[in-house]
Amino acid sequence: MTEIKKRKSMKKRIIAAFLAAAVGICSAAGCNGNGGNDVQTQAQESQNSQPAADTQQAADTSENTGNAQTGEPVTTLSNPVAMTSDGDVDMEVALKYETDFDALIAQLDAKTVSEDHPVSENTNPETLALYQWLRSVYGKQVISAQQLSNINDKESLAYYYHTGDLPAIKGFDFIFKTTPNGDGNDWTQMAIDWHTKSNGIVYFCWHWNVPCDINDPDNNAEAFYTEGAGNPFTTFSIENAVTPGTKEYEVAVHDIDLIAHELQRLEAAGVPVLWRPLHEASGAWFWWGISSKEMAEKECYQKLWYMIYDRLENYHKLTNLIWVWNGQSSHAQVHANTYDIAGIDVYPTKEDHSVQDKSYKNLEKITAEGKMLALTECGYIPDPDELAANIDTVKWLFFMPWNGDFIYKGSTVLGIPKINEEKMSVEFFKKAITSDTVITWSELPDFEGTERELPEKVTLALPDMEVQRQKDEAAG
Repeated sequence: MTEIKKRKSMKKRIIAAFLAAAVGICSAAGCNGNGGNDVQTQAQESQNSQPAADTQQAADTSENTGNAQTGEPVTTLSNPVAMTSDGDVDMEVALKYETDFDALIAQLDAKTVSEDHPVSENTNPETLALYQWLRSVYGKQVISAQQLSNINDKESLAYYYHTGDLPAIKGFDFIFKTTPNGDGNDWTQMAIDWHTKSNGIVYFCWHWNVPCDINDPDNNAEAFYTEGAGNPFTTFSIENAVTPGTKEYEVAVHDIDLIAHELQRLEAAGVPVLWRPLHEASGAWFWWGISSKEMAEKECYQKLWYMIYDRLENYHKLTNLIWVWNGQSSHAQVHANTYDIAGIDVYPTKEDHSVQDKSYKNLEKITAEGKMLALTECGYIPDPDELAANIDTVKWLFFMPWNGDFIYKGSTVLGIPKINEEKMSVEFFKKAITSDTVITWSELPDFEGTERELPEKVTLALPDMEVQRQKDEAAG
């Protein structure tokens, strides 16, 4: 039985408690496996490898490129991922394409990318428009962003109740998309709605769950943490993941293509995506991180990055991606022509609303010239006055606080989230989100093919917000 078939057989046996536990770990400690401690910031056109016929075969044999949840067909602009009738990746087709790393680097070396265009040669008009807007505000203002905990979107309720506005960028996660139980809440659809119905900007990371023990077919647990960083943890080999013929390679190809399918759902709906795979590679808390000098010398991280880039860009030819590299280390540097934005994640051990200029300078040193820089995760929202005062030297494109109690802690009887005053005061939160330096949802330009509705979760909560406001005013 192949590794992918084994994973399929686990779908009905996966333990729901594990999924809940993984969310809890990630939300409570921040994305970082070190409990939010900012250790990482201290260090800080050739042909494809396979003939075009193989790419066409992927399109021709794709009998089901639809939404796995609804069965509805998806019309892609890119080459569809070949899918089986039960909505999974057709591995017979997928494994026919392999990344030729030497050929890919030669292709990248030969390419010239101008600053007014993303690195992707396939970019569609909607994605180009978003990219050029990002460029137009870079170094002038800073965009507000927020990572979401789950589909309940309590973060948006906190923003709207306390500031009357929303973050311009919402962060989603493919965290459960590749687990046997799948993403039951369908965050992809939530992201589609955020852009098409609310004119918001979509940002996706990927906490990549893989088998905890690739050699134990009876162990159906999956994880993204390594031993000592979280529980459950995985012993998944990144070196094997980029080596054809291994069990890990088969899993990697399957999962990359499954995520490509989700990105194609977003593409079909006209949604550009700020795409941040393989984040926080500077440490060993994730299985894709640089865990040793040997792994750094073998450039396993870079090869996995190039596999993802090659399959999405050259094989599937996705048109809606703006690439965000979050390697955070000189040992994780990748080719400049494979990313548009460089990011760093900063989790101070005590309250710190500074502009994080040291982290900015560390990131700037390892980033290719001309790239935009972003605070891709943070434990504390930067002070907008400091952002304005330092805008000429610390040019964050956006800042993204992590979810849950990094923003709110507890709720009122009516379910309105309370700002976590261990992180910031309500007054500071209002100041940060209403500052002229910070771009919020209400200040976004009108993107093509979108509406301007409030998210459904916020709309449903409006009556309770009004009652709560009256209670707050009466209480003085």
